[in-house]
Amino acid sequence: MIKKNLLISLVASSFLHASTLDLTPISVTATGNEEEIVKQPLSVSTKEKSEIELDQVIFQKDLLNSLSGVRIEQTTSVIGHMTSIRMPKNTGPYYLFMQDGLPVQSSGFFNHNGLAYTTFQTATGVEVLKGAGTALYGSDAVAAVVNVQSLNAPAKKKETLIRAMGGNHGYGSGFLSTSDSDEKSGYRANISYMHNDGWREHTTTDRYEANIRYDRELNEANDIKVMFNISSTDAQQADSFNDYSYIEDGSAKASDDPNYYLALEQTDVSRKFDYARLSLEWSNYTFNNLEITTTPYIRYNRNQYVATWESNLPSNDNKLVTFGLNNRNTYDAKWGKVVFGFDSEYTQSSLTYTQDFNVTTSGWGAKTYVAGPLYDYDVNYFAVAPYLSADYSLTKAFILHAGLRYDYNRFDYNNNLEDNSQDPSGTYYRIADRTDSFQHLSPKLALSYMMSKNDNLYIRYANGFRIPQASRLYSLKVGYEAVTLDPETTNTYEIGYKHQFNTQGFFDIALYYMTIDDTITRYEDSDGIRYYDNGGSTIHKGIETTLDYQLFSSLATHIAYSYSKHNYDNNPEYGDNEMAEAPNHLANVRLIYTPTQVHGLRIMPEWQYVGSYWMDDAHTYKYGGYSIGNLKTDYKYNKHLRLFGKITNITNKKYAVSARYAYGKTDYTPADPRGYYAGLEYKW
Repeated sequence: MIKKNLLISLVASSFLHASTLDLTPISVTATGNEEEIVKQPLSVSTKEKSEIELDQVIFQKDLLNSLSGVRIEQTTSVIGHMTSIRMPKNTGPYYLFMQDGLPVQSSGFFNHNGLAYTTFQTATGVEVLKGAGTALYGSDAVAAVVNVQSLNAPAKKKETLIRAMGGNHGYGSGFLSTSDSDEKSGYRANISYMHNDGWREHTTTDRYEANIRYDRELNEANDIKVMFNISSTDAQQADSFNDYSYIEDGSAKASDDPNYYLALEQTDVSRKFDYARLSLEWSNYTFNNLEITTTPYIRYNRNQYVATWESNLPSNDNKLVTFGLNNRNTYDAKWGKVVFGFDSEYTQSSLTYTQDFNVTTSGWGAKTYVAGPLYDYDVNYFAVAPYLSADYSLTKAFILHAGLRYDYNRFDYNNNLEDNSQDPSGTYYRIADRTDSFQHLSPKLALSYMMSKNDNLYIRYANGFRIPQASRLYSLKVGYEAVTLDPETTNTYEIGYKHQFNTQGFFDIALYYMTIDDTITRYEDSDGIRYYDNGGSTIHKGIETTLDYQLFSSLATHIAYSYSKHNYDNNPEYGDNEMAEAPNHLANVRLIYTPTQVHGLRIMPEWQYVGSYWMDDAHTYKYGGYSIGNLKTDYKYNKHLRLFGKITNITNKKYAVSARYAYGKTDYTPADPRGYYAGLEYKW
């Protein structure tokens, strides 16, 4: 029965490729099984392959910023990024980044650039589940779960595809894909390379991606799917501007701070991301109405960078090797459905934080730093989490959704330097070996009222949490070695409505209220030493809506809008202030024109809007936000040849993608100027 339902979903999904927009969306992220979004009692946005092809993805923002309530901004390391989904833009572990249903990093070792680990440039789909995750997800699934899909199922007959794309500022990329299958098995594989000189000084980027998928039917009751994903990025890193006039003038300089150029002479100011994962998914259908899925995997992460926000410019090298085992069981009954199983990971991590050269800083808080290790430690991490989720049909129209998850997380820390010691500058503190563990029980509850097969009115409650990061627990500053951290807990309350316009379109709207308690907050003392501690509560609320609609046979529209407010709750320093870097309004509007006179042509003008926001929590400065236009098009000349191109920031607007006020100065990250890109694809 489960196989039959899956086949029906896949057949229905194939019809979507005739349209650029996903007019009858299906999601797999919430339960691990394909299901129509209109039936799901939560807010989830998706994008399919056809629309992604038109977007011609270069950066993470190209893949995600058209989705309601989603804001991705690239950092000065180009492929680096920050995320804002139901939260202010931040670097905290409030998002669970996944690829093909598996996390790309372990909880407790969160990297805010985590989407760089995915093969996002060659993605075939993406889903964003907003708010605390379902029972399938634990720590970090606080504000959203982002699932990037790498490869579709193998082709029924042999096919090969080659694609090339070029643009201004030295951009070029190449892509090669091949696929084939027989009666019992099939494969799909691709590889890509991208080089970009960058429009600013010191922003050259090189990136590789590769994916391999192998499907095999062992017998009538057993299938396997083997997945291998790898990505590698080497990105030079520019600086932000303190003076906004550099933004207005469109300056291509790497910085307006002379100390940055001195830093370039001293060390390699760049960022490197390396990622690889091998997984085997085994599905068993021996028992009636029960699908048993077991997935062992091994994953490698490495993150290297120079901490340009530290005056002494230390270098960081963090390596992680993870062994994981997930089990998910889905049982279909007459009264509903049950999903149960467990997630588990064991991670070996090493971190070195090094002063590469002797330096004496100037100004307030000046110190002398001596070349040598600042931190050098290993952490062994273990996590296990059993879960249970059930959908129960109270009546034909009312469906109760309930879930429960228990998470246990343990860190075993080993210091490789002298215990309880300081570096020569008296800044960095190396605590002695210790063990920390955290546990949490997360309930989930929702009620759907299916007024018809195309209308769902729902209410939802979901509890979530996030454990402290290893770097917050063990990379301590002198004077704060006694500080201990507790997990943050979150409660999401949501009410929403979804309507499916048969095959003509889809509409959804969600109102949410989310609280976060024991917020892990960064503080700075009178000597400029930064540290972390559990603070009070924050409140996050808003509305998100999406409309995808086929207006005419040749014209479709996508409208995504969100309004949000993010406030401290009686904070001792900021009171009830609205939080920084949190625009109230986000919008994305797209028109997709497919003229009947030119078969295979698609033209899409796009408008992107980010509203004004406070640059600091004390409300010293405010930034006006921005709106830009893009134009994207492609033309399928025949079944073999496709031509495509786009113009980004079509008016060449001068603006900042990030604006903040911190440590007594303003800080602006410049946006890309107008960009021209064109390419071709040949398939045989």
